[in-house]
Amino acid sequence: MLKAVFAATDRKRWLRNANESPAWNERNVLIAKYIPANSSILDLGAGAQTLRRCAPSARLYVPCDIVRSSPDCIVCDFNRGIYPPADQTYDITICSGVLEYLREPFDFLVRMRTYSKTFILSYQPATGSRGEKMERLADGFVNDLSREELEAQLQRAGYRYECVAKWWVQLIYRLERD
Repeated sequence: MLKAVFAATDRKRWLRNANESPAWNERNVLIAKYIPANSSILDLGAGAQTLRRCAPSARLYVPCDIVRSSPDCIVCDFNRGIYPPADQTYDITICSGVLEYLREPFDFLVRMRTYSKTFILSYQPATGSRGEKMERLADGFVNDLSREELEAQLQRAGYRYECVAKWWVQLIYRLERD
């Protein structure tokens, strides 16, 4: 029974986040600096879509999330294998504050390759500190990749990567598909 509780995505949490300006909007301001002007953007895990406001020079902004926060938002549930259609490619795909909540992050990284050649990804790596496991669970995180484990998965999924920034304890990576 406990496994079934953790298997479901916390839709209530994401519904709240889709309707309010999140505390982590600073992260989107930082990420927007890595988005070239006039880009087409696919935002996986768009939430309240504050990235849209941070990247006003985007040619196209396509939000995706588990809850519909606007009429143009594509509803997805990555833990259930529900992704946006891969019938279009984008200049850049953003995945900010999502990977921690995925039970199969490697599968997501592989699937993400179909959307663009360039990606911006944030992740809060596990450090192995005392009590961290409980803190991550309290935050709703469902995986505990260290920085080394994440980077090994990025490489195995066929990305060249560079850690371009840090926001609080989260690392922000720029990925290029091989």
